[in-house]
Amino acid sequence: MRALVGLRDSRGFLMSVALETLYLLDQIVKTISSNGASLTKTKISRLLGRDPKELVGALEHGCEKKILIWSEGNWYNVKKDFIIAEDAFYPAAEAGLKRLWQDENFHDNEFFIENTSRKDSKIVGPWTRPDLTLISHKKYPWTIGREFDVVTFEIKRPDSCNVIAVFEALSHASAATKAYAVFPVDHATWRKDNPAQESRVMDECSKHGIGLILIEDVYVAPRAVHLIKAQKREIDHERCSDFLGAVMSEDAKSRLSEWK
Repeated sequence: MRALVGLRDSRGFLMSVALETLYLLDQIVKTISSNGASLTKTKISRLLGRDPKELVGALEHGCEKKILIWSEGNWYNVKKDFIIAEDAFYPAAEAGLKRLWQDENFHDNEFFIENTSRKDSKIVGPWTRPDLTLISHKKYPWTIGREFDVVTFEIKRPDSCNVIAVFEALSHASAATKAYAVFPVDHATWRKDNPAQESRVMDECSKHGIGLILIEDVYVAPRAVHLIKAQKREIDHERCSDFLGAVMSEDAKSRLSEWK
């Protein structure tokens, strides 16, 4: 299943663009820029090793957003720089995290996850609002009480998978029972490309009890890999309740009320 990101067209209507399309557009822009001149669609497909038909969506999206300029003969040039925004990775991360929690024996009625990155709230400051927040509730047949978790996720772009994310995740931990950094990269590739950051991130996660999840194959079929499990913290009910009241939607609050 392709990961989709919500964008708005020139009329303000919501549309869906596959993350893979944005990735291809990023590769097209880099390819044209590195050659220093306009390239034909055929030349671009040859340089990228892709069938020309695979590039249609990315080329059209690039022209629509005025990132690329098309001219007769199927020539393309770069009009402005392009970078895949961090929030474009949120839907893919959310899809991967949902499947991960399901794989770890949570039924759909025992957890839900929300994008809490842009909610209007009283929370202020640079590192206080998690990108995604997951709430889970589980009862067991032969024990008294229930397991309740508030899990926060700090998501980064592939080129920002560094130790700063761990400290951002740590800033959420005071209002949650578990906190994670989430990187949309393949572990082997990350370790090969940036071994120093990979090592430091792993060390700081272990030191501070922050979890680390990778979203592999993020552009086409996002798959979450639980690299380091977060340390569970004792819940501060007052702080956690204030946090949930500030960042969660009314639908989420209704679901929480049903669990009481």
